[in-house]
Amino acid sequence: MTVIAKLNLVGVAWPVCLLEFKSAADGLATHEVLEVLTRDPDVVAHITMIVDRSEDTLINQQKEDDVYRLSIQKGYGI
Repeated sequence: MTVIAKLNLVGVAWPVCLLEFKSAADGLATHEVLEVLTRDPDVVAHITMIVDRSEDTLINQQKEDDVYRLSIQKGYGI
């Protein structure tokens, strides 16, 4: 079963939100999923860019009202 960690970045100031995301993502074990909530489309774009450059995978992205929900699965890493 895949473990899902949650990170609520709604209202977290820039760039602290990206530091919190990176810390949470780095703390995941292989194949665990991090669910991230944010209202800022720029944060979504930056998180997507970070994930694209890593071994992790963006497995879901959706917008519910004014909140974006991203699900990132941890890759194997080195």
